[in-house]
Amino acid sequence: MRGFLLFWLGPLSPSAAVVARVEGQEKVLALADFPAARLEADLARILREYAPARGALFDALRDFPVHLKHVAWAATPSPHPGGPRGHIDILNAVPGAGGLCAGWTLGRVDFFLVDDAGGCLPLAGRALRWNRPDIFHGFEADYGADCADAGFLQALPETLREKAAVRLVARSGTELVLVHERPLELAPLDAVGFARWSFALPVPPERMVERFAGHDGAVLRRLVARSRTHTAANAPLVKRIGPQVEAPEVSLLVPLFGRYDFVDHQLLEFADDPFITRRCEVIYIVDDPNIAAPVLSAMEGWWQLYGVPLTVVWGGRNRGFSGANNLGLSVARGRQVLFLNSDVVPTAPGWLEKLSRRLDAHPGHGLLGARLLFPGGGLQHDGMAFEFNRTYGVWLNQHPGKGLPAPVATDGAVVDWPAATGACLIGRREEIGALGGFSEDYLIGDFEDSDLCLKVEAAGRKIGVCPDIALTHLERQSFGLHGSGEFRVRVMLFNAWLHQERWGEALARHAVAQDIRAQDARAGHAGAQAEAAW
Repeated sequence: MRGFLLFWLGPLSPSAAVVARVEGQEKVLALADFPAARLEADLARILREYAPARGALFDALRDFPVHLKHVAWAATPSPHPGGPRGHIDILNAVPGAGGLCAGWTLGRVDFFLVDDAGGCLPLAGRALRWNRPDIFHGFEADYGADCADAGFLQALPETLREKAAVRLVARSGTELVLVHERPLELAPLDAVGFARWSFALPVPPERMVERFAGHDGAVLRRLVARSRTHTAANAPLVKRIGPQVEAPEVSLLVPLFGRYDFVDHQLLEFADDPFITRRCEVIYIVDDPNIAAPVLSAMEGWWQLYGVPLTVVWGGRNRGFSGANNLGLSVARGRQVLFLNSDVVPTAPGWLEKLSRRLDAHPGHGLLGARLLFPGGGLQHDGMAFEFNRTYGVWLNQHPGKGLPAPVATDGAVVDWPAATGACLIGRREEIGALGGFSEDYLIGDFEDSDLCLKVEAAGRKIGVCPDIALTHLERQSFGLHGSGEFRVRVMLFNAWLHQERWGEALARHAVAQDIRAQDARAGHAGAQAEAAW
């Protein structure tokens, strides 16, 4: 005689019944004879007495977490050699934001993560998989080719409660196998701290964009949004020194992070520029609590030494490149605003007046950039283009001609580009403010400038660069303390993924236009060569 399990998942009719016929005998059991109040006790008895039923119960109760948790906690380790194996190496989350689980599994079965509230995540088709050499070499003798892609990473939902326990279980035949169990630990609460922790997990760089799309990208976006909420609650400190221009033509917005020695180099050049000293306002935005007090203390000395009226804004916490610039934008009074990195230094007076007048003369342009040079004179930036990187599977920002000798520039020219760097970028204050300024969704400092440019373009304005207006840029010296190497690469990839999620169609459209221009240029060059040869 064989036992059976009947799962009734639909509405229950008062007359519903089970009719059992065995060897000519019939028995009718009304479903009403099995009240819901007995379900927990009956389920516990079945799980305890009928181990082969656990697998079927797990499948049937997957959408019923209250009952599924009992099934998952009845699972036992496999006694069979070569049975399902695995381990949860990492299980960390931020309450209300989500987290990550990383580990490994072996066996041709389906694996699941089940928490002690009955929440269930199947790894098949969801988890990011990759080869782990340590697991491959350690278990190849028993599991052979099944050791490939043993590593996994799976996002955890934001609903997972603090101090939850999570089980890794496997469905193997009729069995429900307990593979491993681990308590949930707290992940770093800050967005950048979470990124430093999670980006160190051993996922190949070429899989990072796929990982962001399916796993920790959503967690990071929630943490960044949470940090913006905290930031908005802090009223800034605004301190001014020197006679302020009543109606500035341009507000220069310069964020400071990590170091502030570049201020002397900039003020030395600003002091020799009458347009800046008499018709503009210079605003330094402190974005680092470690330098807030020294910068505020240095204001008096800077004023006495250089005679440039100054405004210093301290927002009470680190806000990142976008947040600092937006804070400066909120206190700026100029008709136009110039976003300027602290490591960008003018080479001669008059540059800003030219840039300002150029913007006035081109009302169809919403943003204008300048040519930026390396200290040795080589070209660093003359406009920004977009290129799809097949290794990483994402669109990246490129600076055509970077590192080459700077070409001859035409006086008064404005060259249209898809985007321009935020290291030196001028626009109309009211227009930029109406668009919300820089997006604060990105990490640390990448892609915010091209995001703003694409936002301005979407509003109907063009982006241009003025090659005859040149400044020197010490590139990334102003925020290099955020990290370098592998972490910086992964931050760049996260921001590139976010940028692509938002602007994918525009990036592809610009890339097609770039290809057409390049083909036209090559055709014109070939024609000129043929004519010269003739």
